[in-house]
Amino acid sequence: MALFTRPAPTAAPETWTPEGTLVSQRYRAMEGATVLVYTADADRGTARYAAACLGCTYREDRNASGNVMTEPDAAQAANAHATACRAVPRGIPARPTDAAAAKLIRTRLWARRYGKAPHPVHISDFNAIRIELQRPTDWIKALLTDLAQADPGFLTATPVSSGKGTRFTVQPFDRP
Repeated sequence: MALFTRPAPTAAPETWTPEGTLVSQRYRAMEGATVLVYTADADRGTARYAAACLGCTYREDRNASGNVMTEPDAAQAANAHATACRAVPRGIPARPTDAAAAKLIRTRLWARRYGKAPHPVHISDFNAIRIELQRPTDWIKALLTDLAQADPGFLTATPVSSGKGTRFTVQPFDRP
């Protein structure tokens, strides 16, 4: 009876919520692509927002001043992008393998090594790439823990003074 079988339903970009995020607003770009305003689990007490277009490569987690975005900031950025973007809907991005998602995180952390001081890592630092990651916060924390154990010269993990959680820090390159 293959004639009457239906394919599994797939989520539409207009209603899709990437794993590990909370989508608060959606905008429609000029040619139909969906622009999301979303946040992930806040590890610092206040929610930090990002905007991403599912039709092009637009990703934004900081405002024009370089500060993290609040929901109104992200909504303004998403709306501004949607009014100018001519991307057609591309559908939902494919979920990467665990190895590919780990590489995205490691690459983002590696860029933080080019300073003179250790760089604290927050889960909200990954908001801009949550669309590509499609992973929950617990998965990211577990990966960070594994990275810290495997290469403490790159990433260190220390318990938070309150006893709840772990603080991750990217170590700078050793400079002679």
